[in-house]
Amino acid sequence: MRMEPVEAAERVIQHDYPDCLLAVLGGSASRGEYNEQSDLDIMVLERGGYDFCRRTIEAHGWIAEIFILSLSSYREYFDEGVIAANPSFQRMIAEGTVLRLLPEGEEVRAEAQSDLDYGPLPLSITDINDYRYVLTEYMLDLKSPRSDGEKWFTVHKIAAILCDFVLRVNREWTGEGKTLFRLFNRFDTILGERLEAALAAMYRQDDPSVLMAFTEEMLRPYGGKLLIGYEE
Repeated sequence: MRMEPVEAAERVIQHDYPDCLLAVLGGSASRGEYNEQSDLDIMVLERGGYDFCRRTIEAHGWIAEIFILSLSSYREYFDEGVIAANPSFQRMIAEGTVLRLLPEGEEVRAEAQSDLDYGPLPLSITDINDYRYVLTEYMLDLKSPRSDGEKWFTVHKIAAILCDFVLRVNREWTGEGKTLFRLFNRFDTILGERLEAALAAMYRQDDPSVLMAFTEEMLRPYGGKLLIGYEE
């Protein structure tokens, strides 16, 4: 029988990582939004070791993904997340449900929260132009796709890059997959609803015009589409 997520995660820690400095349950299980397909996302900070390690196990009726950082190298991975504007480790550690916490782990958790509070680095003009150029190219591809498969992949790329762009120019953290849309929608629920409507028009009515117009609108305050004259 499947245990409650926090209890299951605590048992994993007690059995496999009893001496860890910090253990946190993140993801949908931590937020109480889990379903039958959800897994346990567990972050562990250990005193020893160096490289990041990821394990997937089955325990107490759950699939558990365990992300293991060491005290000597966690900052390296924190910094990578800050540079990419996608601090997934800090987000999990600071916002998840604490399973085990020692003083050294508490310091790392406070550091993770400090990173999140500071926010991502601002985009440079070059960065903004890169986004403008890439989105312009994908919009051109969407106007004349060679096949349905190319069309759907192009739509996916536009949606993901556009969400990333809007978040970055507004000094917001980004993410990947469904987390990216969740962050975009949290930033501005009206924009989230409009993007959903644009994707629905594309996927259900095969109408790219709504997505194209929405993308152009998001680019307009930063110079609009960019193709001729772009330099890398």
